[in-house]
Amino acid sequence: MFWVNETVSSFFDSTDMVQMRKHQTHFLSFALGGPNQYTGKSMEHAHKGLNLQPMHFMAIVKHLQGTLEYFGVSQEDISKVFGLIAPLRENILHK
Repeated sequence: MFWVNETVSSFFDSTDMVQMRKHQTHFLSFALGGPNQYTGKSMEHAHKGLNLQPMHFMAIVKHLQGTLEYFGVSQEDISKVFGLIAPLRENILHK
């Protein structure tokens, strides 16, 4: 499963996607109270210099929702995920 979105794909041109998937898994697990400890960069530091705009954030949100639905995550749990991610928006945009 891999979706390409021209709005954000260029941000990932030089990204090791295997490593990115592992990183995202650890982040989401930690954010949702799982056993993994998140040791990555802060959201602000990780997105510094990208000048991400609201359209980029929404494209990623859409991909995340589709991925969670694809894997059968309940709407209740998807809402929990977005409740945790939404406050990070200001730490990600316009950096």
